[in-house]
Order: sequence, then C-alpha cells, then structure tokens
Amino acid sequence: MLKIAICDDEAAEVKRIEGFVRTYDDCDICAYTNSKKLAWDIEDGASFDLYLLDVVMPSPDGIELARLIRDFDVTAVIIYLTSRTDRSLDAFRVHASQYLVKPVSFDMLRKELDTALITVKNRNAKTFLLKTKDSTAAIPFHRIVYCEHKDRTLCCITADGETHLSTTLRIPFNDAISPLLSDCRFIRPHTSFVVNMDYVQRIQGSAMLIGIHGSVPIAHRAIGEIKERYLQYFFRGEET
Repeated sequence: MLKIAICDDEAAEVKRIEGFVRTYDDCDICAYTNSKKLAWDIEDGASFDLYLLDVVMPSPDGIELARLIRDFDVTAVIIYLTSRTDRSLDAFRVHASQYLVKPVSFDMLRKELDTALITVKNRNAKTFLLKTKDSTAAIPFHRIVYCEHKDRTLCCITADGETHLSTTLRIPFNDAISPLLSDCRFIRPHTSFVVNMDYVQRIQGSAMLIGIHGSVPIAHRAIGEIKERYLQYFFRGEET
C-alpha cells in the first residue's frame, strides 16, 4: 500500500487532495496542515513513499521541507501542488518529480500518481536479508545508507538512522554483501564498507560524505577509481 503525506497550510485544499487520492486508490494517508508537524514526524522516523506538498507555507516551506526529507530519504517521490509559478527551479534542486500549478484537477494528479506508483514499486522490489539476534530483517535496498564489517558482524545503517546488527558472520564479508554489489547503486570504497551512492553528497579527500550519516573512508589505492565510478553514477541521468 502506498504511504502518502499531504501537506498544505490550507485545510480545505488538504481535504480536496486527500479526496482525490482516496478516489485513486486505497492508500495509507497522513494529512498535515502544519509543515512543522510533518518535519517533526520525519525527524522522529516517519517515512512516506510519496509527499504531496505545497510550496508556500509558514516555515518550513515546501522547499525547506523537501531538503529535510532528502536528509532521510533520497528516493521518496515529491510532487508539488502550488499556486507559485516561480519556484520550479528550487523544486528541481530537491529532486521533485513534478511541479503542478493550482488548481490541480483529479486527472492531473491521477497521471502523476500512476508514475509515482511505478517508481515506488520498482524501488521497493529489492530487499537485503540480514540475520539479526532476534529475527531476519528484510531491509529495502533504497533504505540502506551503508554497511560496515565490524567485529565479525555486518552493521547496516539505514536512512532513518537506525543500526541493524547481524549475528556473527559465518561467511566472508564480500559474500555477505554480494547482493548489494550486484546493484548499480552500491559501491565498495574500502574493504570494510559498502555504500549506497544515492546518499553520497560528495567525495572529499579520502572520504565519501553522507550528510547527517557522517562519512565513509576510501582506501587510498582506490580513490581514483571510486571518484570515477561515483561521477559516472551521479551523471548517469544526463546521458539518457
């Protein structure tokens, strides 16, 4: 089921858009008329597949809210529904999927929801199975920021800041992370780390900087190769 957050400081607009979404499909919807409340929920670990946001709201406005969302989830779909026609460049910078100018009709929104649903299904298709002390965790690839080989265990850091620790590894780290390395999002900059490049903000010296999640070291001998692969991945969209 698609998890959707709707945020607009006009209650009537929130109700209208929520009605459109419920007509479209059976979705798990959280509606907000206060952007601060949504920001607090995100910081407390709430996550959504899709965000339908107004741009013009009391602080944080829709663009500031998207920057916060991107700190925790780089792949969530963000669609703006706004009366402003001059903030589309700002929307592009936070990787919004669409920028719709109000009034937004059901047909306009339905087309974007169709696209969002395909995007969400594709990103959720792959999961990483990690045997922990209590159970086996199925972690979606897109939620993994990085994994570290630490004290004979595999430590997996996810976008919500949670740490998932495996039981003692009985196989080599390379074999344990092989499902991740088969996906183009992941790279191994160091013998003890595998990183999701979607979360890398930049490479600085011998480290990959990952925003609120800190940094991951790059093996000295691999700096040139890692930089090249990251740049190829980062600019992949401009080649299509």
